[in-house]
Amino acid sequence: MPTCAATGASQLDGIQIKLIASDVDGTLVNSKQQLTPGVEAAVQRAHAAGVPLIVATGKARGPWVPKVLPRLGPPMPGVFLQGLLICDAEGRTLYSRCLEEDVLLACIRLARGAGITLTAYTDDRIMADALDEQTERLLFYQEPTPEAVGNLEGIVGKRDVQKVIFMAPQEQIDQLRPEVAAALEGRATLTTALKGMLEVLPLGASKGEGVRWLLDHMGRDARHLMALGDGENDIEMLQLAALGVAMGNAGPGLRAVADVITGTNDEDGVAQAIEQHVLAPRRLAAM
Repeated sequence: MPTCAATGASQLDGIQIKLIASDVDGTLVNSKQQLTPGVEAAVQRAHAAGVPLIVATGKARGPWVPKVLPRLGPPMPGVFLQGLLICDAEGRTLYSRCLEEDVLLACIRLARGAGITLTAYTDDRIMADALDEQTERLLFYQEPTPEAVGNLEGIVGKRDVQKVIFMAPQEQIDQLRPEVAAALEGRATLTTALKGMLEVLPLGASKGEGVRWLLDHMGRDARHLMALGDGENDIEMLQLAALGVAMGNAGPGLRAVADVITGTNDEDGVAQAIEQHVLAPRRLAAM
């Protein structure tokens, strides 16, 4: 597998990158949830060269948005909640897809039976039966502050829920996943973005499908897209892109589908990839 340090030009001959789609946690921001000056500068240089970046994340539009997005250059549309919520440059909803009520109820029953925390994502809000050490974890990622609603069944049919997340130590998630997969077979899609979290999405949904929808809306072509990510939930997005870039901290599943590997999110891997595959080829073409 090539790395971004391997050469001074793009790994894919004949591909001109015109748009970048980047995951956020584990990719665009470092392990301290910081957008580093190096990544910020590289994204802005790419934008100045006519290659803007759109975020494509599993996160909701939480407190991280005003801290990160304004530093990426002029406002751009974005993909949120694993492709289930797509917003324009002003944050207005362009597209939303929600879980079926029977799937949501099944997830609530499964979580209760296993004694595992379940969080429900509804636009820019996160709800749970009660707050605990698991819901507390979401604050580190600057997600919306979770709300205790007493009984998640109470929101079924009253609020649109895009996705739910089972939250527990990874060992428990590993044990639970086959049971959830069997119970929801043919009705929902499972993915994971972070350790200790199992996400349930509408059937066939993925971050990649969300990016595909947004590209169509923007009149853009995936043949000119570079996508960057680090998790299982980024697989479809990297497969869609002309150039799929896995972070150095990515797991083996994503590395297997990536075209190249860049540095980790603590090594400004996004900046490395932008320099390698966006800026350097343009400098060479101008010579």
